Amino acid sequence: MRTSLLVVVTCVALAGCGSIDPPVNVVEVVVVEEPPPTADPVWYPEPVVRWERLNLRGNGRYQVGQQSYSTWSQLDYYEATGLASWRDERFDERLALSGVRYENDALTAAHRYLPIPSFLRVTNLANGEATIVRVTDRGPFRSDDLLDVSRATAERLGFGDVVTRPVRIELVTEPSDSYVLETNYVYGRDAAVSVVSRLVDLNLGHLRTTIIPHQYENRYRVKISDFASVSDANHVADWLSTNLQIGSSLLRSKE
Repeated sequence: MRTSLLVVVTCVALAGCGSIDPPVNVVEVVVVEEPPPTADPVWYPEPVVRWERLNLRGNGRYQVGQQSYSTWSQLDYYEATGLASWRDERFDERLALSGVRYENDALTAAHRYLPIPSFLRVTNLANGEATIVRVTDRGPFRSDDLLDVSRATAERLGFGDVVTRPVRIELVTEPSDSYVLETNYVYGRDAAVSVVSRLVDLNLGHLRTTIIPHQYENRYRVKISDFASVSDANHVADWLSTNLQIGSSLLRSKE
């Protein structure tokens, strides 16, 4: 919100308008600057929240430039409000401090202190959209922002053309369910490969596809895993049915 001062000069009739020091009425005018519009959220599958060992790299003490940081190890609760900025194509395929490729096309984020990996619920305070993300990298370091988010996260939260948005983040420790989607059989491996290639039209994010052959016959299923919710799995199942005319079955994943 920006505030400007509107100065109104009033001439007093008794002294005439030629007085050297006329009385001045100072009126404070509040100019409200509308926040940039958000965009319609883009679907991406949320990561499965599960217990994972801490990465050997990216946790503990680390240094960026002349600044040293010490990460947190065990947390039961964490909530904060601040600014989040999304990472552009310069971060595609870049190695994170954890030593793995940063997934800019999945619901991921970077935080200076939270354990890697950990899970956050991120809420865009500009529109109320929220999603679960997986912390896989360190940052931000070039600003006082609270969080760096992937391009996919920004699209899921409806950032639109705006790089930075106010967010609330909450640590998520309760494990989520895990589901697998398996298509009905298609005949011939080429047909199965075609299904996998067409699935690229979807924002699969962290999801993985596997071609499963029949034990005896020349037919195959395509397995898509792991979904954190039935609604995410149904999104892909509906897409398969509508666009490829292929049915599928939803199974609970075996951990």
